[in-house]
Amino acid sequence: MSFQQNITLQHITAEETLPLRSIVLRPGQPIENCRYKEDSLATTFHLGALIDGKIVCNGTFMKDICPYFTAEESAYRLRGMATNPDFRGLQLGSRLLKEAEDILRSRGCKLLWFNARESALVFYEKSGFVTIGDLFDIALIGPHKVMYKWL
Repeated sequence: MSFQQNITLQHITAEETLPLRSIVLRPGQPIENCRYKEDSLATTFHLGALIDGKIVCNGTFMKDICPYFTAEESAYRLRGMATNPDFRGLQLGSRLLKEAEDILRSRGCKLLWFNARESALVFYEKSGFVTIGDLFDIALIGPHKVMYKWL
């Protein structure tokens, strides 16, 4: 099944990210656990990959200092990256990350970082991100490592 011609990447609202955050990242948890206090900040933006108008992959990008590179004030953090399991393998996450990196560079951002689930480390490594620090556990979610990429 080929969806390549029907894929669009666009800005979406914080509210539009919630279904995928809930299904993929917080299954069985209250929808309030899927909201981030930074969602509505002027510096935060949300990207979605849509197929035939349906959001099947999304991520949120917020201005936030990385604990490992505190002097880099232009840093942004990725949160809530999720792809509908029925649409994995179509390079949607990779395309969304590349689009976000272009937007971030245009905003003067030099560093993108995030807490990556242990199960997603290889995916992010393929997009040029590297790990730093020790593995740590986030309650109700599981093991993570900090990853980053200089833009």
